[in-house]
Amino acid sequence: MKKKKMIPKEKKNPDQKTILKWLKLVIVLCVLIIVVEIVFIGLKIYQRNQNVVSVDTFSSLAQISDGYLGVGSSDFKHSRFNKYTKDYQKAKLVKYDEEKNIVFETAYTDAPYNSYFYDVAETDSQYIAVGSAQYEKEQVDLNVTDGLIVLYNKEGKQEKTIKVEVLDDTMFTTVKVVDDGFIVAGQSIFENMTLGTDDRGGALLIKYDFNGNEVWRANYGGAKSGIFNDFVITNDSIYAVGKDGNRYGLIAKYSLAGERIFAKSYAYTDTIGFSSIAQDGDDFVVVGSKTLNIEADDVDKITSALLLKYDQDGNIIYEKTYDQNTSARFNKVIMDGDSIVVIGHTAKKDEEESTDQYNVFRYSGIFVKYNQEGEAEVARVEEGSRDTYFSDILTVDDTYLIVGQTSSKELGSNNKDYVSFFLTYDKKGTPLKSETVFEEKVFN
Repeated sequence: MKKKKMIPKEKKNPDQKTILKWLKLVIVLCVLIIVVEIVFIGLKIYQRNQNVVSVDTFSSLAQISDGYLGVGSSDFKHSRFNKYTKDYQKAKLVKYDEEKNIVFETAYTDAPYNSYFYDVAETDSQYIAVGSAQYEKEQVDLNVTDGLIVLYNKEGKQEKTIKVEVLDDTMFTTVKVVDDGFIVAGQSIFENMTLGTDDRGGALLIKYDFNGNEVWRANYGGAKSGIFNDFVITNDSIYAVGKDGNRYGLIAKYSLAGERIFAKSYAYTDTIGFSSIAQDGDDFVVVGSKTLNIEADDVDKITSALLLKYDQDGNIIYEKTYDQNTSARFNKVIMDGDSIVVIGHTAKKDEEESTDQYNVFRYSGIFVKYNQEGEAEVARVEEGSRDTYFSDILTVDDTYLIVGQTSSKELGSNNKDYVSFFLTYDKKGTPLKSETVFEEKVFN
């Protein structure tokens, strides 16, 4: 039997061993770096998703025979009824029963980009929601919209959509129902970089019949300015308020056929102008904000919430201001018997979060009740850890029902997301109850 020939193993020299050890170490380090990078990227994605601020707004509330109608806009991140529309807000119409439970929530999704509803009204057979929408990417880039009117049946199904394009940027802020149709108010102006003039622009009033056919149209202002934010209808006239130019409030009177009787400016408001009007006997109360130091730079301007009483000819009877911090405004006014009730918001600098490069402001809701002479009898500021905006107010039985949006935990949010809320006050302005639209599902 032959013996196998033994071949001696080749010995590795010390240099080769050292190189192999270093190669293994480098490979391990590379793998660890890749793992750390993957974890880091994943953590950043998670944090980014966690820090996305959801927005759900409450612009207007109408009381109907079997509950309430609310409109605004939302990304529906916390909605049980509509899909999350990340990066865009969609106009919403919501019906609530008398206990404020949602009956239906309808999103306007015909516009691929952003859309908003600012007001709603009820007819015998329909709901009418008005606002604005973006149908083209260019509108998003230029921050302009088409005017939007949507007719819904009583089950919340769209029956007709009316898109209005006058100039570059069109929107509707208010709708009122009359015997033979409805009237909408808003604006249509050029985009900022557009030059030229166009006599169709400015503040808009348009009347439609119940089928959505235009009856007449009126406008005031110019191609670069003018908006009607609200109006009231008397037995023979329409009184509309808004803005005429930068920081000029506007009150105008029209016949029921849309013929302008007068238009008067008020210097100086903020950049929104007059935001609401209510009839008080033969007179009218109007609210907004007044700039106290008009010569200052925009960042340094000081504004007070503003209440005005006008007579039928557009003459000021009295003017009252309400000071809170360096910035305050009234958004809505209603009459409650002989009392004038207003809501709005104020801004206060957040000293902890502000830096040398930029200021952070926290917004709080304000509620004030005036007598006929314009003397404040009740005043309350609804402060929180984050922001709260009051949008609309109704009298319901012996209480005031206020709606708006908040990111503050004190009214039911999570100090991050903006959510819609109901807030009930008694007649002395004492809070009785607060409820967020999504409270049961998200924030309990």
